[in-house]
Amino acid sequence: MKQARGIVTAIDDQGEARVSIRTDDSLPGCSSKSEHCHHCSEGTSSLIIKVSNKAEAGVGDNVSVLFKSGAVLKSAMILLGIPMIGIFAGAILGDSLYRTSTLSQEGAFLAGALCFGLALVIAFMTYRRFSKDLQPYIDQVIALKSAARGTIDPVCGMEVDPERAAVKIDYEGRTYFFCNAGCLEAFIREPSRYLLAEREVQRCGAI
Repeated sequence: MKQARGIVTAIDDQGEARVSIRTDDSLPGCSSKSEHCHHCSEGTSSLIIKVSNKAEAGVGDNVSVLFKSGAVLKSAMILLGIPMIGIFAGAILGDSLYRTSTLSQEGAFLAGALCFGLALVIAFMTYRRFSKDLQPYIDQVIALKSAARGTIDPVCGMEVDPERAAVKIDYEGRTYFFCNAGCLEAFIREPSRYLLAEREVQRCGAI
């Protein structure tokens, strides 16, 4: 399974969470508590995803998200594979009915279209049945909202001890701490990019 770290930005009525994750969390160092992140100044960005909230995290919590192996492939097989089978089956059925003069050309086309439509319905129902098993989920809360603010590197998401932080910066009336100078450089270039998740948390909390 692939693991990523992010911040919970919202929780819907069904209990599922929306999490802002760093798209480069899989790179070496960024997800490690013991290593400094030397590459964070390159290509870091945030992505909002919907996940199952198995750890019962709250809005603003810093969390770990697990992506199940093969989930994308399984989803593609269901949502694309079954309709493709429906297309081929419909084409074969329509051609067979037309060749045997059982139906007119228009009737054979409608029979093939109905076969494809049935395949779409089957694909949709199958995906709904297995979607929970394929969905990424929060497996643990790394830091609660109260502890996360000011002690999480906004660029790579690593936990940072304010007293031992490599570098820090005062921005818009608040101090941000960083695990490495590379993260600070990335923050200085595009601070709005790395504060997007936090501002989303504040907006959701005010609703």
